[in-house]
Amino acid sequence: MSQETSRIEKTILLNRSPEQVWEYISDPRNDPHWCKRVLSVEQIAGDRPGPAARYRVIHRPTRLKRPKRLDVTIEEFEPPQRMRMREEGDDGVFDVTYVLEPTGARTRLAQHDEIAWKIPRLQRPIANSMVGRDIVDQLSRLKRLLES
Repeated sequence: MSQETSRIEKTILLNRSPEQVWEYISDPRNDPHWCKRVLSVEQIAGDRPGPAARYRVIHRPTRLKRPKRLDVTIEEFEPPQRMRMREEGDDGVFDVTYVLEPTGARTRLAQHDEIAWKIPRLQRPIANSMVGRDIVDQLSRLKRLLES
């Protein structure tokens, strides 16, 4: 990542074991169910989720923008505790890491994003705020989905 990156970190506690949470989030093809901006995910390399698997993701960054393509590669895959993905699109390169930790009968899920924006500097504070809001929303959706 370049020197000028934005960092966003969010966490949530889930009433599921790390293995149950991992089983769901480690497969990006599940993303349309808990990430409202993700419209579709197609695996284009690898035969299942894992190291070096690649995906073509269609997402809508905002309601006002047309859908865009993201190229996603799994960079690290350590079941059931850590996964790091590289997501590249027109707006930036996102280094997204999920870290799962058992806390009794629950799981603490942390999402760490490092973003190398390709957008103008003046737009970055608004973009960071929107990404942070979207992460909180998707973690809440994941909690509802996995705990229902």
